[in-house]
Amino acid sequence: MIAIGESPTCWPALRPVAWLLGLLLLGLPLLLAQSVGGGYFLPGDAKAGMQAFSEKGCARCHSVLGEGGRSAPDLASSPAGYLSAAELLAAMWNHAPVMWEKMRLEGVAPPKFGQGEMANLFAFLYSVRSLDEPGDPVRGRQLLYEKGCLRCHAVAGQGGRVGPDLEKWASYRNPVSWIQTMWNHAPAMQQNLAALGLAWPKFRDTDMPDLIAYIRTLAPPSRGRVYLRPADPQAGRRLFREKGCAQCHAVRGVGGSHAPDLGNRLLPRTLGQFAGRMWNHAPAMWASMRAQGIPRPRFSNKEMADLIAYLFAERYFEMTGSAERGRRVYQEKGCANCHTVGGKGSVGPDLARGREGVAPVPLATGLWNHGPVMLQAFREQQLSWPHFQPGEIVDLMEFLSRAQPAPLQAKEKK
Repeated sequence: MIAIGESPTCWPALRPVAWLLGLLLLGLPLLLAQSVGGGYFLPGDAKAGMQAFSEKGCARCHSVLGEGGRSAPDLASSPAGYLSAAELLAAMWNHAPVMWEKMRLEGVAPPKFGQGEMANLFAFLYSVRSLDEPGDPVRGRQLLYEKGCLRCHAVAGQGGRVGPDLEKWASYRNPVSWIQTMWNHAPAMQQNLAALGLAWPKFRDTDMPDLIAYIRTLAPPSRGRVYLRPADPQAGRRLFREKGCAQCHAVRGVGGSHAPDLGNRLLPRTLGQFAGRMWNHAPAMWASMRAQGIPRPRFSNKEMADLIAYLFAERYFEMTGSAERGRRVYQEKGCANCHTVGGKGSVGPDLARGREGVAPVPLATGLWNHGPVMLQAFREQQLSWPHFQPGEIVDLMEFLSRAQPAPLQAKEKK
């Protein structure tokens, strides 16, 4: 279920972000996984999206986890809210005029994207937002003392003997391996902590990535590194039920009500933060399982990767919006000044030309390819470029997908 090896050789053109390829090919769950047979999957290919990110010139201005240009924001550390396709579309729309103006001043023509290329780019951008920035090994070493880890664990032979030597984990390159190992061994840890009179340690913010960064420094350069194979969110959805998770947790309203719904935006943004959150809540989860008579499940590396793939991929897809709110957004943002909806309106393209046409990726493709023309039209009419607030794009897409503005207007007049 695991693969051992080093990062592969990358395309020369992608060297500014080449190290990401190893993560995308060998380490990252959720993001490359696509189920076959038309089932549940994350559209696009993150690896191909990274190639487009380089070849289309995005890396000239934007960096990803510090690798790339410096004149525009790092796209891996953008606001945590940009975790769905619709939110990525809104961010692109809001910042597009600034990007186009910068390209104009530098004499660079905006690149064109096909719909498949845009889907790949979105998959890549969504993927890197789930990666942690490189941890601080110095702080990670300090955390070993502050959190009391050395009371039970040894590191390179120094420390306690109750738990395993953490140097053995140095070959784990993926946080998912840490999550799986910590989950399976945590009951024994809880018993040992109770025997020593120690409180359950809590991890915050970058604690887990920093701790992992320090442990990784202990691995000799020649030692093999453990990676997970690409995960399967479809399998993760099955595991969510089979392992009993759904008896307490719901996903988008389907499942138990004893614990938070994991289908909204409660999940941490990155894998390292997810590891810390899962650890912090472990004692409460186990107590709830005992109270309900639910056996505590164990996970293999691949199973944990599949489960996280399922939970993280859920964030890519938005809940259903409000067509009524979307109609108001359509009017307030001035869309009707240029566009038609369901054959009714102005002279611009019909935005309700089918459900596929109002999905985030097709809309992003049209925005980017035709946006400079739209921006020029706005300037000629002395109109301000509208900005979308969180949730407004989802409402707008719901309105456009129905393409029935008349009944909605009639309802408003009552």
